[in-house]
Amino acid sequence: MSNIEKRSALIAEMKAMNELAEKEARSFTDEEKKLFDEKEAEVRTLSAEIEKEARAKTLSDFAGLDSTVEPKEERNAQLFKAERTATGMELRTADMTVADGGAALAPQQFVEELEKNLQKETLLYARVKKIPVSGAGSLGLPYEKTDASAAGWTAEVPTNEISADNTWEFAKRELAPSDLTKLIKVSKKLLATSALPIDQLAQEKITEKLTAAFENAIVNGNGSGQPLGIFTASNDGIPTSRDITSEGNLAITADDLINVYMSIRPVYRRNCVWVMNTQTVKDVMKLKDKNDQYLWQESLRANEPPRLLGLPVLESEYAPIGSGNAGAWAANDYALALGDLSHYQFAYWKGLEITIAKEVFAGKNQVGFYGHTLADGCPTLPEAFARLKMAATPST
Repeated sequence: MSNIEKRSALIAEMKAMNELAEKEARSFTDEEKKLFDEKEAEVRTLSAEIEKEARAKTLSDFAGLDSTVEPKEERNAQLFKAERTATGMELRTADMTVADGGAALAPQQFVEELEKNLQKETLLYARVKKIPVSGAGSLGLPYEKTDASAAGWTAEVPTNEISADNTWEFAKRELAPSDLTKLIKVSKKLLATSALPIDQLAQEKITEKLTAAFENAIVNGNGSGQPLGIFTASNDGIPTSRDITSEGNLAITADDLINVYMSIRPVYRRNCVWVMNTQTVKDVMKLKDKNDQYLWQESLRANEPPRLLGLPVLESEYAPIGSGNAGAWAANDYALALGDLSHYQFAYWKGLEITIAKEVFAGKNQVGFYGHTLADGCPTLPEAFARLKMAATPST
């Protein structure tokens, strides 16, 4: 039985366990939970083996970095260009001419592997709304600045005597293309003599750094030459009016989470996710309600995030930690956020472009691996987000 078949069988067994527990309207027993965890761990091990096998096949198909650059007409026929279905990003190899430095195209297998890694590693980016931009220097995002006033019951009167609404107002946020780049140079000697697949490792390193930059910008970006993050207070994104002040002495309480939860209208709340650092997760997992029940709920299904007050939790290493000693919370620290990330707009002016440049660094006996894109982003509807902020003056 192949690894893929083994994994499929295990997933089917896990699904059957879930369905049985749901049918009987109960949680897993301790024994079932242990068995489920063991099966899940085995699925992860098999997935790693399957991915390793796929990479080995990719390397066997790889044409090699020292292959002769093909004529431009033949290279054009090999261009891989496709709209991303899961993340909206377009990935392609660049048609670099000799005048650009004689760079060779990244083979199609190289780009396809990169796309898979992007989908796997960008949890927040996968949830924001992607907008491809073509032929424009900037993108205007209209939004409802002020809501219309409430409708009122009136006696039957002529239409021209009914008071007209004068509060409904629109405004515009503007996104402009910002460069995101990563260049890695590798010596030709290392490429020729290393027992490791250095070309593949360089690809993975570029993937790691670019995807980290996406997530970091969505979380913390300052909006100047980069996207505007959800933890950055700004009238162009999420203003301070969407901050909920904590009730605890520089510690997150169960009531704080409920206050954040209830600050978002139900129409947005149902699609919200919590965003917090792993260090914060450890504290939140210990919180209980007034009935001594934990607010945290571990997922019983593979590849689904845990839940807090019924909503998914996304851990990000870029989310804030305490600015005090040893990472303790300090006054005015942001602790966590709750929001509907479909109201975060991420615009891109061109897809993620990957090239392998050989001649540019030939004088130093190096090969360059270069990634580049043009993008910008920001939250577009403040009411769909809320942040927990530590009190400036803790209670005593």
